[in-house]
Amino acid sequence: MTAGLFFIKNNVDMKTLTTLFFALGLLLATLLSSAQSKADKIYDTFDNKDGVTSFTFTKEMTDAFNIDLGDDSEEKNVTGDLHKVRFMSYNPEKGQWSGDDFLKKAVSMLPSQYKKYEDDDDDSDAEIWLLGKKKNYSECHVFVNNENPVANRFIVSFYGEFTVNDLEGLKATGKGMSE
Repeated sequence: MTAGLFFIKNNVDMKTLTTLFFALGLLLATLLSSAQSKADKIYDTFDNKDGVTSFTFTKEMTDAFNIDLGDDSEEKNVTGDLHKVRFMSYNPEKGQWSGDDFLKKAVSMLPSQYKKYEDDDDDSDAEIWLLGKKKNYSECHVFVNNENPVANRFIVSFYGEFTVNDLEGLKATGKGMSE
């Protein structure tokens, strides 16, 4: 009887231990997956597709330069901790979507917590989508369209904890990276 109780007691401990490891693994997997931006789905979806070229500047690379916006007399900048900059171009002549359809599909992948920056320029060929509040953001995505239906389309994404003093300048920077 003693041997039976010993076996049951150790079996319960193994079951508890197994449950604990499973819960710990689940928690760790959740934390690791939540560290990735929801907007990374855009880059993951189009990765290795025909007509798509993309690259990433990591934190180490972004520390090597500052992003200054505007001209010398009215210079503004992105301040804070910029972790990553991602860039994607799409060539509709080589891919399966039109340029407009590519950008619509990409924008539709952003979850509802991302807000479109409404700008006063009706003729703008760029849209800005932000994650954050007021002037403090963790993500900024610039989607650059083109009037020419066969011309390339671009997405430039900024990740980190930063304040943008001039969103128009950041939009111009994103458009400038695509030229």
